[in-house]
Amino acid sequence: LDATVARLVARAAADGWPIRADHCFLRIAYDVAVGAKWNTVVARPAWASLSLEALRAAIVVLDTIERDGCPALHSLNDASLAFRRAAR
Repeated sequence: LDATVARLVARAAADGWPIRADHCFLRIAYDVAVGAKWNTVVARPAWASLSLEALRAAIVVLDTIERDGCPALHSLNDASLAFRRAAR
């Protein structure tokens, strides 16, 4: 998880992506993995509280962003933000 996030942060800075912070990539991954604002489903810290299945799903989300770049980032960020709006 940490290595993938580090690669994404470096790529985001190099390519001028709108999201560049490690915690933002993790927010997207965790939200999409659990299908909700992650901290409404599990306790903090997420990496210690998520099920193995949810952690694997989060890794898939991060791998998708790494593979597909900014288009995937936009789509997955939109999904994360929708989960967060629904949680209000």
